[in-house]
Amino acid sequence: MNSSDIAKIAGVSRSTVSRVINNYPNVPEETKAKVLKVIRAYDYVPHASARMLAGVKNRIIGLFIIDIVPRKEIIKNRITKSPYYLELTSSIIEYASERGYKILVDIIHNEEGYKQIKESFYNKTISGGIFIGENNNDPTIKKIINEGYKVALIDQDMRLDDDAYSKCMIVNADNFSGAYNATKYLIDLNHTNIAHITGDIEKFSAIERVNGYKKALQDSNISVKNEFIINSSFIEEEGYSATKKLLSQNNKPTAIFASNDKIAIGAIKAIKEAGLKVPEEISIIGFDDIEECKYLNPQLTTIKMDLAKMAEVVTDLIITSIEYDNKKSNNYYTVPVNLIERDSCIELRK
Repeated sequence: MNSSDIAKIAGVSRSTVSRVINNYPNVPEETKAKVLKVIRAYDYVPHASARMLAGVKNRIIGLFIIDIVPRKEIIKNRITKSPYYLELTSSIIEYASERGYKILVDIIHNEEGYKQIKESFYNKTISGGIFIGENNNDPTIKKIINEGYKVALIDQDMRLDDDAYSKCMIVNADNFSGAYNATKYLIDLNHTNIAHITGDIEKFSAIERVNGYKKALQDSNISVKNEFIINSSFIEEEGYSATKKLLSQNNKPTAIFASNDKIAIGAIKAIKEAGLKVPEEISIIGFDDIEECKYLNPQLTTIKMDLAKMAEVVTDLIITSIEYDNKKSNNYYTVPVNLIERDSCIELRK
């Protein structure tokens, strides 16, 4: 069954069938109803838009994990090994399924992948898209938003002065408060030489964690030392390399706030290789509270992000936008974080 067959049965031209499927306004209602009746009768679905025109909403959401990095060796298996992405992805799929939606997952490693995202929106394969891992203020995603498509972003600056972000949904963890509280926790343990290993500094979460770290130091009248801030990325290997750099300095930190738990795990490995002990000689605190934290030696003190809650919120926002066709769907949500005390930090004697 193709469009020509539908045209013959309905007694119209093939171009008329095409206009009906693509929802052209210049088709008489009587003709449109006749074509749609044939489409339903023969279950003709050439395109997602045909089902929507037949009165059935497209219940497919795109979940786009953006992982564009210049170093090819880091790309391999980076997402599939990440507890952060795995929990978010699986939770979004689960919550969407409960609402009767399916999730189309795609991992984007290069600019060509962005073309596929655009095609998914343009040809109506999906009714909305959730983006994870995008750089802050990504121009390609802003273009998609400005063209009127339903978009929800995880980990993005809530820039109310930017028109694009007034037309999308944004869900963040409370990165600033988490980083502030992590640093303040170390300060309250009498640490003043506190280093910070950042995540990917193009990401909003990494930027906010640096800001929270600096603010906690400043509020306690502790100077921010540039040599104690090492730019890194959210993977174990980078945490390992950054810590070796810190330990090579004459002025060594007594504590490290790692921008995520994977960085912290790499840091612990480097510290132990240097013949030092955690927390007796260097305290470590992470961010995320991945499952592995409980089984480290010592168990990792960290800031817990509620990824399941973030997934629930972002899924609910995008589905509500799709079902109610919100024209101005600016919804912003910040999910609280909590300090989880374990064994990787120790109080310094004054």
